[in-house]
Parts: sequence; structure tokens; C-alpha cells
Amino acid sequence: MKKLYVVVDTETTGSKPLEGDRILEIAAIPVYGGKIMHNLAFQALVNPLVVIPAQITGIHGLRNEDVSEEPPMAEVFPKFKDYIGTSVLVGHNIVNDMTFFDIASKETGLMPLSNNYIDTIELAHEAFEDGPFNLYGLARRLRIRDVPTHRAMDDARVTAKVFLALARYLGGLSEVGKFVKKWRG
Repeated sequence: MKKLYVVVDTETTGSKPLEGDRILEIAAIPVYGGKIMHNLAFQALVNPLVVIPAQITGIHGLRNEDVSEEPPMAEVFPKFKDYIGTSVLVGHNIVNDMTFFDIASKETGLMPLSNNYIDTIELAHEAFEDGPFNLYGLARRLRIRDVPTHRAMDDARVTAKVFLALARYLGGLSEVGKFVKKWRG
């Protein structure tokens, strides 16, 4: 039976959601039957309602004025949650994204995500003895032409390609089931 995987990525105001950092951008791309469904992708900029530090803008290029007119998480997160449904989420260092989603759930009054998930870093460690295990290094190693840009849609696209390449390397999508974990927030 084919599973629906949804590859997710976020851009944020920093790396510490428990200290006030918030999501600026969410992207998600479905993968079904070994194919990336680009035409069904989800992407949203989010007004984080906090200031974006200059050093963080230097990473992804998103400035306060870029998101000041965008909807807040209270409007975006319910749509995102409906979009992903009960799919298996896939991400590179996805625990970080899931932690941000937990904060978004609390702040929007929605139940937290309980999706199963796969971390491409874990797949990479199974496939290769040595790194680099960052997204850029894996994309190069797997001969993926796209490169991560620190924008959610670009990085979700690269992660989807890395996911499929690693799945093939490990024997196919049917073999990645042992890497599926249940998010418990």
C-alpha cells in the first residue's frame, strides 16, 4: 500500500521556540508513489508577531517588512494542519520543525500534531558511515542539482529529493517504514 508522505520545512526567527522564536514561513510538498507532487505544494509566509533579528535575516533573507502584512500563525496553522492531515511527515532535522509546530498549536488553541514522521538525517546515518549530514552535503553526495537556500519551499523541495534518493539507497520506500516515529510533542 502506498503511503502519503509530506515533506515539510520552516523558516523561523531563530532556533529557540521555547524562548520566543517563531515560524516565518512554512512549506510542504507531498510525495506519493515515489513522485514529488510539486503542483500540490503548500507554502505560506507568516507574520511571527515578533521582531526578526538581523543575523537571522542574513540566513534566509526574510525581513520584518516582508512578513508584516502576512497572516499570523492563528490563520496559517489551521490551514497547514488540514493540509497535512494524517500523512507521514518528512523533514531534515524534523524534530526542530515539530517543536515549532507544537508552539503554534498551543498559541492557536489547536490540538498538537500527532503525525508519524521520518527524519532524513536518520536515513542518512543509516545509508552512510560518514558525513556531512547537512542538507547541502547530502544533496551534493546524492547528485541532486538543487541546493538548499534557507527558504522553506526550496529546502522542502531539496529534502523531498534527498528523501527519495536515500529511500532508493536503502532499498525503496517500503524499507523506510522502520524509520517512522510517532510525534508525541
